[in-house]
Amino acid sequence: MRRHEGDEPDRGDERPIPSEAGSRRGISVAQVLAVIAVILLVIFAIANSRRVDVNFLFFTSRARVVTVIVLSAILGFVIGYYVGRPRRADRKLLRDFRQRKD
Repeated sequence: MRRHEGDEPDRGDERPIPSEAGSRRGISVAQVLAVIAVILLVIFAIANSRRVDVNFLFFTSRARVVTVIVLSAILGFVIGYYVGRPRRADRKLLRDFRQRKD
């Protein structure tokens, strides 16, 4: 079937136009910061690779300093996330409030 000038195009013929944010290419600031953080973490791990005695509540173990620091940071993040996270009822109230606002 041929198209004549002035005919409306079929909806299936239209292609979505990419948004400006989606069409950007190259390295973002977040990616650069992530690479810098990884490099600093590797340097930190190499500088703190010696073994030390770690006293737990009921036993003593030998571990690398960097392992102790990273595990402590992860544990602190997890505890902080769950302590600071709003309860289910609070999240529901917030979600309902946002829906009414729109």
